[in-house]
Formats: sequence, C-alpha cells, structure tokens
Amino acid sequence: MAADPAKIVLPIERDTFEWSFLNNVLLQSALQSFSGQITYHLPSHKLLQLAKTTSLSLRLKNSRVPVRGPTVFTDGSGKTGKAIVTWKDESGWQVLEGHVSGSAQLIELKAVAMAFQRFSQVPLNLVTDSAYVADITKRLDCSLLKEVDNADLFQLLRALWCAIQTRVHPYYILHIWSHTSLPGFIMEGDARADMLANPAWVAPQPDKIAQAKASHDFFHQSAHTLQKQFELTLTEARDIVSSCADCHRLAASLPA
Repeated sequence: MAADPAKIVLPIERDTFEWSFLNNVLLQSALQSFSGQITYHLPSHKLLQLAKTTSLSLRLKNSRVPVRGPTVFTDGSGKTGKAIVTWKDESGWQVLEGHVSGSAQLIELKAVAMAFQRFSQVPLNLVTDSAYVADITKRLDCSLLKEVDNADLFQLLRALWCAIQTRVHPYYILHIWSHTSLPGFIMEGDARADMLANPAWVAPQPDKIAQAKASHDFFHQSAHTLQKQFELTLTEARDIVSSCADCHRLAASLPA
C-alpha cells in the first residue's frame, strides 16, 4: 500500500512556497492530508546562491528627463482622420502622415505609435498635446496589456506596446497645452503638427443670390444687369426681380 514520504525537500525558498500554496488550489488539495515534513533547500549552483542576495529590477525606458535624441511632435484630428508626426533635422522640417478613422484620441494614439516605430533605434523625445495619450505612453513601459472590446483601440495599443517593449533606448514624453502663443521651438513644433493634422481654414464663399437680392433692393437693376453683375443665370436674376414688391408696384402703375 502506497504511503506519503516522511519528508519533501523543495528546491525553492520558504517564502516562495508559502506564496504558491496560498494562491494555488491544486497545491492545497495535493498537500491537504500530508503529515510529513517539508524542507526548503536551494541547489548549490552559484547563480542560485547569488539570487538569494541579489535583487533584480527592470530598467525603465520611460525617462523622467529629456534624452539625447530627436524631438518629434505628434497630433491627430478626428475631422480629417490624419495622424501626424513631424520633426526637424539638418535639412528642415520632416513629416510622416497616417490615416485612421475614429475619435481624436484614437488618431493621436496612432500618431504616437507611428513615431515609436519610425524612431525605434534611437533615444526619443516625444511632444504631444493629448494628456490621454501622454499618460498611456508613460505607463506602457512596465505594463501588461489587457484586451478591450474596442478592436481598433486594442490594435493601436498593441502596436504601441510592442514598439515600446522592443526598444533598447529610453524615451521621454512631454505633454503641453495646445494653441498657446508662447515662443520657442516646442510651441513651434506643436503648432506645425496641429496645422498639418487639421483642415486648412477656408473663407466662407459669398452667397451670390443674397448679394444680388440686396443690391436689387437698393438699385432695382433689371434681370439682365443682375445676371452680368453677379454671374447669375437668367432664371435666377428674373426670380429676384419678380420677387421685388417695389418693382411690382412700379410695373402696375405704368400704362399698358
């Protein structure tokens, strides 16, 4: 008949076993009726002995201070779907443009992912006016990624997370307020990224019909004159004249 051993020697430290026992139901079930002795003994390998007195920690890639490397500016617009990365080198301002549909935050995230992929081999200073994106990018250095319901968001988060995890060089994230008139290189770069991402302002086109009607209310031109003066069709000009009450009264007072 099988019997439990009198002693079990575990090649781990006591604290490690106790944590595992508290967090593993299968281990608790296996040792439920064990009445023998459990001892803990690390093998005599030098590396394992060194681990007892040495603490290891991850080297953070997210720097708290600017690093020696290019400074890039990112921006995105929900109106145009443009994700912009721009930077200045010896030959002048450069730009990298991508397109994605979605919210402004989603497009800003796309721009930052593009920047990390483009500058993967050098230290990077990244400037963004999105507090949401800046906070996420700072935290992804030492974070695990959990899948979310929004497939587009998860795809961008995964791309950015992978770009950060595979980096060797550090990066620095600077969040600034947009649309300020402060001088300096940082504000110049942010303004340029904003200009490239957002649609150019277009002056409102004049309403020729409204202008022609206002002019006729004062001068009472003929339909042919309105047509030439405001580049209207003859039908549009005649409609303006026929809708004028003063012209109707004048026409009624004239002899047939």
